Amino acid sequence: MLSGKLRKGAARIMKRMLNIAMGIGFLTSTIFMAIPSMRDGTNEWASLELPGMGAAYLFWGAVGDSVIVGTAIGWAVNAVVYGLVALVIIGALKIISAAARKISN
Repeated sequence: MLSGKLRKGAARIMKRMLNIAMGIGFLTSTIFMAIPSMRDGTNEWASLELPGMGAAYLFWGAVGDSVIVGTAIGWAVNAVVYGLVALVIIGALKIISAAARKISN
């Protein structure tokens, strides 16, 4: 059983990793949402926006056909999807670095 101090430390590290991952997801989502407008609306990058745009279209009727709210939903969903990918990558790097430190000691 983990002690209370160790649990708090692990929770703090997990919270920090989650915040970093969500920041990465937000920036990635912003870039993918901006690319079509920079390329005159070409559709080459549409698959990268798919998770968020699918959610935006799904909930579009629920928000009363508001383009701004639909875009915000798409942006938020993309940030979560790409943030979770970043969280997995950060977690894997953390485990690898801990294992490398253990081997070197």
